[in-house]
Amino acid sequence: MATKIRTLGEGKLNITDTTNARDFSGDVTKAQLVASNSSEDPVNFLDGSQETSTTTTWTLEGTIGDDFGSDSLSLWCFDHAGETLPFEFVPNIKGGIKWTGNAEISPVSVGGDVKSKNTNDFSFPVTNLQHAPYTNSVSE
Repeated sequence: MATKIRTLGEGKLNITDTTNARDFSGDVTKAQLVASNSSEDPVNFLDGSQETSTTTTWTLEGTIGDDFGSDSLSLWCFDHAGETLPFEFVPNIKGGIKWTGNAEISPVSVGGDVKSKNTNDFSFPVTNLQHAPYTNSVSE
C-alpha cells in the first residue's frame, strides 16, 4: 500500500515564460488547484429520458510572500499579465505526482501592513490540466 502524504511541501511550483522557468516555490505559503463544478439544467426528452452535463473549470490559487524588490513575483505577474504559460505543480516531492497545464497569469496585489511580512493571493485560470508521475532527480 502506498504511503499517504498529507502535508503540502516540500514541493515545487514553476511557471515558464518565454526565456526561463519562474520558481514560485520559495515565496509560496499556500498553493492549490481548485476545481469548480457547474451543472447545466437538465434537458428533458419526450420519451421521459433526461440529459445532464457537468463541466469543471480549474484555477491555480495560492498565497505569495510579498517581496518589494525588482525581482518580485508581484512584478513578474504584472509583467506577464494576460499571458498563458505552462506550469508544473508538485504538492509534495515524496508524493510522486506532478500536475501540469497552462495558467493564465493575472496581476496580484502589492503592499499591505506597515512593518509586517505581507502576503498577497493569486488566482490563475488553468487549462490543459494533467497529472503524471514525479521523480525527484538527484540533480535538483
